[in-house]
Amino acid sequence: MWVPLLFVFLSIIVAPEFANGQTYVYKYEATVMGGLPEMGLARAGVKIRCKVMISADSGNTFILKLVDPEILEFSGIWPKEDFVPATNLTTTLTAQLLTPIKFEYANGVVGKVFTLWTQYKNRVHFR
Repeated sequence: MWVPLLFVFLSIIVAPEFANGQTYVYKYEATVMGGLPEMGLARAGVKIRCKVMISADSGNTFILKLVDPEILEFSGIWPKEDFVPATNLTTTLTAQLLTPIKFEYANGVVGKVFTLWTQYKNRVHFR
């Protein structure tokens, strides 16, 4: 009895549905760190913070747009030092990050991703 009920509950959480005419806003933060994950050792990394807006375009096609992207960098002794704003990197990437991406989505699976070829390498693979 509990296994089917748990499966239904998890599928609701794992596969969100996006209604037509609605815009969904999420806070997003991702961190990529290099170096050994031990305290007191030098590390380097990048963090991005932004809002993500997802809205329906037509059928199973949706549009993802980043809002207010902020990129921070880390270079120092972990965890004594903090991330600092990477203003040059943010300025350089903002135009690409703010361009919307169209994608197909059905049953919790992202299908094709549509973007300009000139921006494909930088935008689609930036996770």
